[in-house]
Amino acid sequence: MVDADTEVYPDSLTRLVACMVHDAKVIGICGETQLTNEDFSWTTMIQVYEYFISHHMAKAFESLFGSVTCLPGCFCMYRLRTQRGSPLIISKNVIDDYAENHVDTLHKKNLLSLGEDRYLTTLMMKYFPQYKMTFTADAKCKTTAPDTWSVLLSQRRRWINSTVHNLVELVFLPEMCGFCCFSMRFVVFIDLFGTLTMPCTLFYLAYLIYVGVSKISDIGYISLVLIGAIYGLQAVIFILKRQWQHIGWMIIYLFAYPLWSFFIPVYAFWHMDDFSWGNTRIVVGEDGKRQIFVKDEEPFDPSEIPMKTWAEYESEIFERQRQMQDLEAVAQAIDEFGMGGVRPVSRFTQVTGLGGQTAMDKAQSVMGQSFENQAIQMQMPRLGTPVQYSYYSSSMPSPQQAATSNHNLLQMSGSQMPSDEAIAATISNILDSSDLSTITMKQVRDELSRIFGVDLSSRREFIQSTIQSMIQSRV
Repeated sequence: MVDADTEVYPDSLTRLVACMVHDAKVIGICGETQLTNEDFSWTTMIQVYEYFISHHMAKAFESLFGSVTCLPGCFCMYRLRTQRGSPLIISKNVIDDYAENHVDTLHKKNLLSLGEDRYLTTLMMKYFPQYKMTFTADAKCKTTAPDTWSVLLSQRRRWINSTVHNLVELVFLPEMCGFCCFSMRFVVFIDLFGTLTMPCTLFYLAYLIYVGVSKISDIGYISLVLIGAIYGLQAVIFILKRQWQHIGWMIIYLFAYPLWSFFIPVYAFWHMDDFSWGNTRIVVGEDGKRQIFVKDEEPFDPSEIPMKTWAEYESEIFERQRQMQDLEAVAQAIDEFGMGGVRPVSRFTQVTGLGGQTAMDKAQSVMGQSFENQAIQMQMPRLGTPVQYSYYSSSMPSPQQAATSNHNLLQMSGSQMPSDEAIAATISNILDSSDLSTITMKQVRDELSRIFGVDLSSRREFIQSTIQSMIQSRV
């Protein structure tokens, strides 16, 4: 998943794929999100450190448990199927819950209307607790942060409210890794508790400062030292990672701490029943001017969209690959008989049919006239008396019936090998009496050898091309 305003680093996609290839248990993964407009305004400046905490350090900690609670929709990747072919993100349970249209409660509204990317992660953790949702700092992307206060308020209202309701869902999941205080359930509970009590933090810090300055008690002084040590350890992490700039961004974040800990959470909780998307960023073009989007003049017609299941699409791809491989074999045989350089068909060409002068093009150009002749022969009357076949053993004609048709179909030209016309006529009869969705080229070749009583391995290329031509004409 990638948002429209997200700029992905050139090697980030490769990094995500490499992590999934390295560990088959990883079904969801995300990278680090950075900002493109860090110093655009004070609104963007106070978000830089917060982005690093929430999109790097927090996710790196959750990744230790293999349970990243939110794979951001701006840049993440999900695995479609397991190595054994079992559906994951396209499983029926995930799709049914994610496609819920009966949204009639405050809880469902916040899950499905405001934080759909976080809810998708929750569903994946719910139905596949034995797999991992991880984070890698090697994959990076850049996005545009809200640069005005109204847009920031609208964004954080959606994020905070959806976070609270998703954490409630996660707390009650039956299976989460770890035990007791060393479990992901405990981490989620602390995160939920900290989010709900965040507005109280500002007053508690003010009380600690008052107690420490007035020296009424040593408790306030010690607490302030511990809090300062926490941020000091973060600064040490920045130094070790050579992220010197975040030390400055942390100072700016601390100045804006009352906004993050009190004003924004209170605003979000007060508007928890507001499910609108609110103010969003204005999209500007490359020339810096606002883009004006005009309503589409043509009405949308859903019937124009082709609908098919994933299994049907896969079967089409496999069938296309098999056809390309058969035609490639014909072209290679032609090349062996001195018909000119034929390059092998690449995997891209096999799947898409696109590319330059390939073996398929060579085979079709060399054998085009032969295909036309075969197509004409298919429309001509059969040689001899037509044979009526009955179904048996995968819809193939019985050997007894096939043996009776040998006299009519065989046209030998002074040798033991049948002529091209006889083979084409026999193939046409076999295809007429068979189920084209189940029959294979090997079955047709075996039946031809059985009918003619000779080994037709030397005619394999001609047989395959004839079968391919006839099937295409019938489809």
